[in-house]
Amino acid sequence: MARSRTRVSTPLALVVIFPALSASAQPTPIVLDGDLHDWDARPALVASAEHLYLRFAPGSDVTLQGGQRTTHILLDLDADAATGQAFSTDNPLGVDLEIQISPPPDEIGAELSTGVRAWVYIADGRLPLSHTDIGVAFAPTYAADAYELRLDRDAAVLASFSKADRVRGLVVQTDENGKELWRSDPFEGVLDPPAITDPPVGGGPVPHAPPGAIRVLSHNVLHTRPGESPDAFARLYHALAPDVILLQEWDDWSAEKLVAWFDEHVPIDGGWHAVAHPGERAGVAVVSRFPITLAVDEPIHAEGVSWPVRFVAAVVDAPGGPLLAGSIHLKCCGYAGSSEDEQRQDEARAINALVKRVLDEHDLARCVMGGDLNLVGSRPPLDLLRANLDADATDLEPARTLIWGDAAALTWTDDHSAFSPGRLDWIVYSDAVFENPFACVVETERLTPDALAKMGLEREDSRASDHMPVVVDLTPSE
Repeated sequence: MARSRTRVSTPLALVVIFPALSASAQPTPIVLDGDLHDWDARPALVASAEHLYLRFAPGSDVTLQGGQRTTHILLDLDADAATGQAFSTDNPLGVDLEIQISPPPDEIGAELSTGVRAWVYIADGRLPLSHTDIGVAFAPTYAADAYELRLDRDAAVLASFSKADRVRGLVVQTDENGKELWRSDPFEGVLDPPAITDPPVGGGPVPHAPPGAIRVLSHNVLHTRPGESPDAFARLYHALAPDVILLQEWDDWSAEKLVAWFDEHVPIDGGWHAVAHPGERAGVAVVSRFPITLAVDEPIHAEGVSWPVRFVAAVVDAPGGPLLAGSIHLKCCGYAGSSEDEQRQDEARAINALVKRVLDEHDLARCVMGGDLNLVGSRPPLDLLRANLDADATDLEPARTLIWGDAAALTWTDDHSAFSPGRLDWIVYSDAVFENPFACVVETERLTPDALAKMGLEREDSRASDHMPVVVDLTPSE
């Protein structure tokens, strides 16, 4: 990327409040979910009272954090080309904040180009920032031709920009040699008042499942962490009161051992029931307050993969009729077109074929599956997984799961990782026979103190794992 190395004076301070933007669009919310329809005719950069939002469309399905190219978010927070880092003579821009998604290896001292880094430019150089310092999150996590990105307006960077009346910027993509591959149109926003409102979702108590609904919870528990530190998980499961729990990374535990853990730490009348993957180190299981049976007692394999697919299916004797419930953990890592992404697609095909057979053999009309799909490459694994499995021969429906107390479809976060938060966990269900009146992702840090107290939770409970619990209530359709 062609860039002048001239730096000009910008005073250093401790706190920044990202200024609000004004636009002609109506002040309605933007949901960070990868569906850009709620942007309508809004400009490429808008703000609410809490967040700064940006949309950009590179036009090619390239995984942002996959390392194939670097995406540079260049923001001139005071719309003044004379401050910050000078960028190109054909489009004068004084870059005060640069965010790099998949930064070049030489920028981070690593062999691979993955994750997110940021810098704020000052008189004497630049200060490095992590994605947590400025609250970077974008959607979708998988490869797409257009993205939306969000920053926290109260991020601690530079306070001097809080009085600016405009903000300008560009998005540029470069290859591993720094050659420019794509550049957005310049964007600019007038500051104050906010162009959009934050969604009217509160951090009050998560509601109980409605009468007649089956509450399904999916949770990757980070390498059997409940066995080592049970308290936070016990509080979460007790407060959320799921009927069916889809577990991932509960490694090397038999169904009997899982039942013993739940009966001890989350006791219920009648006790718990469980099935676990028959193979070693699969870590997937289904736990239920209703009686369940293992649907398939042999591991399945994806084409060309020697290790069994991490999937287990159970027939749940649920109110209203039997329900097929499946817990999934697809191959991690990679990018669109990588060997890991191809394996995810092969695993999804194998699961889909197995579930079709089980549904037919048991004459089942109701199905729910979920887990850690690791959609960091392409979207096809999700669509291959759910294809033609509903009772009306259509695809299973992905539940719309947003963080409770936030308008973001994120399920994974790790402050110590180079990767920014993303949506790795999904639940799909039979919308031909079920309604989906309520779904959410639980991040306890978003809950109010009163909500935490009422639910018997502690603020850091959802940080017991890097994945947050995903909840979906399935109500039979009338």
